[in-house]
Amino acid sequence: MRPVGVQSETWLDSARQCLRGVKEEGRLFPNGKRIEVVFMVTAANLLLLRTEGPGDINEATLPEAGISVPVIQPQKLMAVTRRRLLQALRMYRDSGADLTPFIERAKELGFKKAVEHLKKGWNCTIQPPLARSGEKSTDIGMDGYCPACTIFGAALTEAQYSKAGSTMSVGIKTRVHFDPAFATTRKVQPETHNKVTEGTVSTTGGALFNEIHVMPGTVFIGRLVLHDVTEPELLAALYSLATIEEIGGRSGVYGTIKVELLGIRCGAYSVTTALELADAIAKEKLEKPSEIRKKLAEIIKRLGFMHVANKDVLSRVDPADKDGVFKKLWESSIEYVKQMDALIASLKPEKKRR
Repeated sequence: MRPVGVQSETWLDSARQCLRGVKEEGRLFPNGKRIEVVFMVTAANLLLLRTEGPGDINEATLPEAGISVPVIQPQKLMAVTRRRLLQALRMYRDSGADLTPFIERAKELGFKKAVEHLKKGWNCTIQPPLARSGEKSTDIGMDGYCPACTIFGAALTEAQYSKAGSTMSVGIKTRVHFDPAFATTRKVQPETHNKVTEGTVSTTGGALFNEIHVMPGTVFIGRLVLHDVTEPELLAALYSLATIEEIGGRSGVYGTIKVELLGIRCGAYSVTTALELADAIAKEKLEKPSEIRKKLAEIIKRLGFMHVANKDVLSRVDPADKDGVFKKLWESSIEYVKQMDALIASLKPEKKRR
């Protein structure tokens, strides 16, 4: 029993056992520990979840419940979480925070975008601009050294990073891994839409079209695993996930969602998957978000997860705080690429003496 007057362990205390130190040596090499997070996504609109063309929808069959349900693909979850982090990083930049020391250090390490950022201010984007002749367009918009790149990964060619006498391409692997998020019920419906025209005269041939939507109120169960992250990286990733508001095709019109963090666990291996959790809920035939939330909390508690809610993260993270978590996040990112640079330098063969 915990002594009287001593506070119980918090979710963050528990997670710290699996976190890396910002200045810790060897951060590029896995330490075998991971942080597992379970969350719920509730459709608040008519969602378009597809990877193909109109009239299609991503689905999968839950093996135990035996029903086909809509799925949010992991790459979509990754993309919207990364974009949300980039938005938060721009909020931090626009708060008046001084990013110059971080950008200057990146320039010293050989990151070419840093030269531009010292003149025009920092920015990073996952929407690549048009490539010049003979140059690949993928990842051109990424700078390779900011927190979004070091956490979620980037492909660095000579356009982003180079050292004197080196033409090595470098891949920074993501340390955030999403499961597909599986719905617990199959609530889908084709909807007929009418293309908008302007004026008092219009033609109707081809103006009507059908889309298959996931219906409002549908609940998806998601899970992510974070590897070798520091405390500011964990908080920034959870903040970005918890504050996502849209997902899917035509998300500005149909994509409204609500994301709820439910549990977090530190360990040497994972104990569950989004598929198993969604399957368990589907077999119970629960449909109301409140019922699913309660049942899911019971299941993951038995698996050793500690309760965590959006408010627990949002109370600790404010992107507009110049001296808050995001300052430590930038320090963590620059330390990471510094260690990467040192490792690359150590791999270069020494010049033979004559």
